[in-house]
Amino acid sequence: MKYCYQCGRMTPGKPLFCNHCGRSFDVKLCPRLHPNPRIAEVCSQCGSRELSTPQPAISKVWLVVQFFIRLIIVLLIVYVVLAGFLEFLTSKETQNALLALGFLAIALFWLWQMVPNWLRKMVRWTLQKGRRS
Repeated sequence: MKYCYQCGRMTPGKPLFCNHCGRSFDVKLCPRLHPNPRIAEVCSQCGSRELSTPQPAISKVWLVVQFFIRLIIVLLIVYVVLAGFLEFLTSKETQNALLALGFLAIALFWLWQMVPNWLRKMVRWTLQKGRRS
């Protein structure tokens, strides 16, 4: 999705032109859609003089402000997710459930070690046969 600085509307996908005002995004395009810099008067690949009108250029200051706004949003999202995760891990119910899962895993491993070797091989063979088909 791209934002047009000429008409102030969004165009979905990865468009070459704004759906509303028809301006190209960041470059001048010839009829064969060869990209050219904003200052070009002639297409560098086919020589066409019919170039699209690009949307207005964005100032470098605005790009820096935009970057920092996005960075702050990402940091806030990470903070909220981490705070929620830590709150989840520090609750008594979660700690008890994780402890119970650990004991269950140890018990299942111990039981698997007690199973005769021929039965373990048969289980592994059955599981591998299921993956192949």
